[in-house]
Amino acid sequence: MKVIVLGTGTSQGVPVIGCKCETCRSENPKDKRLRTSAYIETGGSKILIDTSIDFRQQMLINNIDDVDSVLYTHHHVDHINGMDDLRQITQKHKKTIELYGNKTTVDEMKISFRYVFEKDLIKHHAVPLVHFNKITNKEFMTGDVKIIPVECMHGNLKIFGYRINDFAYITDCSYISDKELKKLEGLKILVLNALRIRPHPTHFNLQQAIEVAKKVKPKKTYFTHLTHDILHKKINSTLPKGIELGYDGMEFNL
Repeated sequence: MKVIVLGTGTSQGVPVIGCKCETCRSENPKDKRLRTSAYIETGGSKILIDTSIDFRQQMLINNIDDVDSVLYTHHHVDHINGMDDLRQITQKHKKTIELYGNKTTVDEMKISFRYVFEKDLIKHHAVPLVHFNKITNKEFMTGDVKIIPVECMHGNLKIFGYRINDFAYITDCSYISDKELKKLEGLKILVLNALRIRPHPTHFNLQQAIEVAKKVKPKKTYFTHLTHDILHKKINSTLPKGIELGYDGMEFNL
């Protein structure tokens, strides 16, 4: 199983337009953060988590040209707005890509991308050929791969993280119940959001993310969805053993 962390930035990305802070001016490539997304190859399947606004750029940077399915965490624009660029993949490989999300996510995406249902556009492959799947908080299969949704709260919005084998990916989360935390037992790698130093109403801040990682006790935790409050070299050196900041292009095998 191969995982590539495609983007580790928040909705604004890093650097932020017009900002002159230390992180935004940093020359460290680990402080350059595209919007949050991840790519997984396992069981013969190529799985994407979210189609970020930077999806096209992420595919080109990482030399990825095929996707079988997309697991959506939620419908906010930084996580879905790259969906149209799946068109190049469906044209190249003459395939339909399976999209998965909870009811709210799928309903909102069908509004945002209503043009993908126009028959003439589908006929000429002028839109991404996709099939929407509404999922509940129960495990399901995509291809030969078992996916375990992990229901979290993003403020007042119910969203999904996902566990695949010994890997789990959770972003934009502000609360995980004890029941859902049990789904994360025995992980080798957890990717978890840690927005910034200060508290935030709809995301874990750095200290909250550390506390969750200590509860879950994976062998390794990487933080994602990081604002420009987080200067990689400075913050990474302060984290507890087994916890590190993620960065764009980080790749690991399980």
